[in-house]
Amino acid sequence: MYQVVYQAIYLQHYLPVIIYTSDILTEKEGKSMQKPFPIGRQLRMLNNKFRELGDRNLQKYNLTAAQLDVMIYLKCSGEEEIHQRQIENWFQLKNPTVTGLLNRLEEKGFIIRRTNPADRRYRVIELTEKGEQILGQMWEQAWNLENRIYDCLSKEEQEQLMVLLDRILNSLSEV
Repeated sequence: MYQVVYQAIYLQHYLPVIIYTSDILTEKEGKSMQKPFPIGRQLRMLNNKFRELGDRNLQKYNLTAAQLDVMIYLKCSGEEEIHQRQIENWFQLKNPTVTGLLNRLEEKGFIIRRTNPADRRYRVIELTEKGEQILGQMWEQAWNLENRIYDCLSKEEQEQLMVLLDRILNSLSEV
């Protein structure tokens, strides 16, 4: 369940900006060929709208995208005890960066750090009830956004859109 949340929230913040031009010069003729419509512009506009809605959602909770990522990571870890080094490794961040993220999340009351009774060298990082509630609210808002998208498309259009987006992504991945 929370992987889907992560994907939805991830898309809101990190959907790559793809820039195309509607004019393509052919190598042989050196002429400009018009595409039927500038798909890159539409993708950019969609990306910008996702980012705008996602940023507005984050601001509502006084969170940054990086802080949200850490909270989602903690939630997705289930019952596993999470230590700072695991977060550093997962996100490929340096110790001071993660320390700062954790300090701010702790100040906001979204996480707690407690000493591991089995090994006092480690501090276990956990979401607080407040952090769990915030993630739940953000999950609900992410799904509301998804539903807004799906509601304007028929079932067939939804399926076709996914096929087309996958095809575009695959063609760009081959480069």
